[in-house]
Amino acid sequence: MVKRCAAILLVCILLCPALALSANTSVVNALQSPMVVDDAGLYTDSEKAEMERLITAMRGTYQMDVGVLTTNDVPSSYGNDSVSVDYADRYYEDHGYGMGEDRAGVLFVLDMNNRFNYLSTAGTMADYLNDHRIEEILSSADDALRIGAYGSAMLSQLSMLETFLRSGIEEGSFRYDAVTGERLTGIYNKLTKAELLMALAVGAVVALLLFKTVSATYSLRGGTYRYDPSGRKLDLKVNDSRFIREDVTRVRMPPPSAGGHSGGHSSGMGSSMHTSSGGMSHGGGGHHF
Repeated sequence: MVKRCAAILLVCILLCPALALSANTSVVNALQSPMVVDDAGLYTDSEKAEMERLITAMRGTYQMDVGVLTTNDVPSSYGNDSVSVDYADRYYEDHGYGMGEDRAGVLFVLDMNNRFNYLSTAGTMADYLNDHRIEEILSSADDALRIGAYGSAMLSQLSMLETFLRSGIEEGSFRYDAVTGERLTGIYNKLTKAELLMALAVGAVVALLLFKTVSATYSLRGGTYRYDPSGRKLDLKVNDSRFIREDVTRVRMPPPSAGGHSGGHSSGMGSSMHTSSGGMSHGGGGHHF
């Protein structure tokens, strides 16, 4: 008995590290990606410390990556924002950002060469940050960026990001292709706690009624049923009804609407998605300042 208990204990000891390692893999990957990279030298030490505090809390709570980058290295785009966009996307991909299999996360990029404030999303973060939420985040930083209060601007964006993460994915959100407008996912619907409890209660009542109905159908009450074992007569009646006349009505169906596109910008609930030069799918948005 003692040997058996010792063997079980040994197995548990051996399995626990493996389980812990598996559970924390995505966290470890996120911790390897830099939180604040201030290559343009815009932030004070206290501002960077506060940013890292907020990012660490969000990574741990929501299991999605968050990063901040300031840079002067983006080539001059001369109004072609796709240069800044692809730079942000590729920086995300090449520097290990993202948690989980879908590499969920967001990277805030201040492109000082083109005066462009951009955020790149990936994975589940693209569902949390649909187009209108991204606009709210960017707008919260516009005034501060114009007067050069770069630290305050980024802290404002991080604070709003945490608010949206805490609120969860918005009802009615979906992803769509930024080029074609084609919807890529279904519309997200979430049940409130009250709605969930109501659905469970209704389901339980329906299940109970079905059970009672079926039970009553198969129950033989009062001994009213009698089986005559001597009755061997089998009477089969043939229904020999024939159609004398048949009318067929044909209705022309209208053709389906072309494309099946859904404009995310018109609804405000969509997340515009595009593919980077590295082949990864991203959402995002940006403002000039």
